[in-house]
Amino acid sequence: MRLDEPFPLEAVPWQVRYALLLEFKGRCPSLREVDQIPDKHWLTMPGMGPASLEMVRSITNAGRRQEASQATSHSLSDAELLRRLEGLQEDLRWLEGQLKARMPKDLRRKRNRQWRDHAAQNQTALPSQEFREGEASGHRSNPGQGT
Repeated sequence: MRLDEPFPLEAVPWQVRYALLLEFKGRCPSLREVDQIPDKHWLTMPGMGPASLEMVRSITNAGRRQEASQATSHSLSDAELLRRLEGLQEDLRWLEGQLKARMPKDLRRKRNRQWRDHAAQNQTALPSQEFREGEASGHRSNPGQGT
């Protein structure tokens, strides 16, 4: 039960239900709304004594504990995150294959050509000279000089 869910009025005696509905002008409040009202205020309401208040707080505390445990369960390890990422990437590749299979061939070619042209326009300029032998290791050989 999360704090944004409606308070379970059926879980409390009619006197407590009456006090809750009276406080919230006839509407069913959320667990969070009930939790935000101070105990001192609740104890001034007709039909709400210490035992009833304890019952209400046990319900709202259970909602808070569950919300807190859900928040901590979302802290995943790197390995779990990587497994989920790989699964999502696999799903994406499958979906891409399904879309390509449904796309007419001439449209696929046109899209592929548009993608290549776009990639070529955005590619960084390559050096005008190609690597000569030895440049890859960091040694340049200049034609007029002995090495």
